Amino acid sequence: MGTQEQIAVLVRLAFAEMLVELGHPATIVLDDALVFSDDRRMSRMFVILNMAARNVQVIVLTCREQLFEGLGGRQLALEAGGSEELISA
Repeated sequence: MGTQEQIAVLVRLAFAEMLVELGHPATIVLDDALVFSDDRRMSRMFVILNMAARNVQVIVLTCREQLFEGLGGRQLALEAGGSEELISA
């Protein structure tokens, strides 16, 4: 399963790079896309994601925060809010 995950991510990154080369903005959203990757492959994917992030916006959604801390970038978190905040939104 890990290899299929990685290939899927690489294909999405390639399409995003093609869009950027054509002058279009591109964003990749990865939602726990690398959960089946072993440590060695995860490390390689982080190198690739960092390289891609120079041209393409990469958004990673994950429940494995510590693993992805080494990826860099800005980390965002959702916090519980009150009902008053929902009404004003």
